[in-house]
Amino acid sequence: MINLRTALITKLTLQSVGNKLREEKNVYAGDLFHLSEKEEEELQPFFITPFKNQSEYYQFTHYTQDINFNVLYTLCKDIFDEDKDFVEFSDKVLDHLLERSNHPQIKKGEVFIALLEGIDVGQESKVKGIGIFKLENKNKFLRFRESDIVEMAIQKGYRLKSSLDKGCVILNVQKESGYLVLTHDDAQVESEYWKKSFLDVDYIKDDAYQTKNYIHLLSDFSQQYILEEKGKKVQTEFIGNCLQVFNENETISQELLEKELLDNYGVTEEFKNYKKEYSETSALQFSEIFDVSTVALNREKRKIKTDIKLDTHIQIKLDINSPESSEDFMEQGYDEEKKMFYYKVYYNSEL
Repeated sequence: MINLRTALITKLTLQSVGNKLREEKNVYAGDLFHLSEKEEEELQPFFITPFKNQSEYYQFTHYTQDINFNVLYTLCKDIFDEDKDFVEFSDKVLDHLLERSNHPQIKKGEVFIALLEGIDVGQESKVKGIGIFKLENKNKFLRFRESDIVEMAIQKGYRLKSSLDKGCVILNVQKESGYLVLTHDDAQVESEYWKKSFLDVDYIKDDAYQTKNYIHLLSDFSQQYILEEKGKKVQTEFIGNCLQVFNENETISQELLEKELLDNYGVTEEFKNYKKEYSETSALQFSEIFDVSTVALNREKRKIKTDIKLDTHIQIKLDINSPESSEDFMEQGYDEEKKMFYYKVYYNSEL
C-alpha cells in the first residue's frame, strides 16, 4: 500500500499554463518556490489527499511500444537518474502540458510541480516522487481588512479544503513500462486530455484492475441479461451473491465463479459468451485467476444500486450484503383480480 502522507516537499515550482488553441502563453517559474513550514503543512495534504484511497495504478505507454518516446517519462527519468535542474525540468513539463492543451474546453490554470521524498511504498527504503498538480476552477470569496473601519473585497482563489482539479504523482518505482503513476481528474470531463494525451498512461493490470473490471463485467451482465430474462428481484440477488463470492474468497477463478454463482442461475454458457464479447468491445484483459483486492471491492460495492423502483411510487431497497434475505423473505407474483404485479415481504418486526 502506498502511503503519501510521509512525503516531504523538497523542491517546488509554481507556474501557469495556457491553452494553445486560444494562443494563451505559459508563465514560467524562473526559480524554485520556497515554502514556509506552515505553508508546507497546509499544502502537502491538499496535494496528496486525492490519491490516498486509490486502488488503481498506472504506467507510462506509447503507441510505438517504445516507452522512451513518452515525453513525460523521459523528463522524469532525467530527474530520478540524475540531479538535474528542477526549474528547467518544470519548464519542459509546462511546455509539454501546453502542447497537449489544444482543445477549446481545456482551461488555463496554475500548476505546482513538486519533488517529493520519503514516500512509503512498503519497501525497505522510501522513494522519491514527482507531483504535478493543476488548479483550474477559482471560487469567489470575501476578504476583509480592518483599520479604523472594516473593509471588504470580493476576490477569486482556491479553497485548500476543496479537491485538486487535476494531478498526478509519478513514483520512482520501476514497473514494466517505466514508473508507477497515480492520477486524479476531479471533473472527469477532460480525462482523455490529462490521462491519455498529457500523461499517456494506462492501467497496470494487477489484482485491483481485475477485481474492479470483473465486478463491472458481472454487474453489466446482470443488467443486460439477467434483468431482461429473470426480472429485477433475481438480478439484484445475482449481483448480491456475486459480491458475496468476492467477499468470501481470497482468489477468484472462472471455475469458482461457475460453481459458486453462475451454475446456480443456469447462465454459465451465456456468461462466457457475454464475457468474450464484452472483452473485445471494451479492450479489457481478464485473467482466469486473480487475488481479490479488498480496496477495489469495497469501492465497487458502494457504486452498486439495489433499489427496486415501482411505478406506484414505492421503492424497495435490498441489502447488497445479504442477498439471501430477498430469496428467503420476499416473493414476487401477479394478482389476477387487480391485474398488477406484486412483491410480498415477510418480517418479524420493524427496525
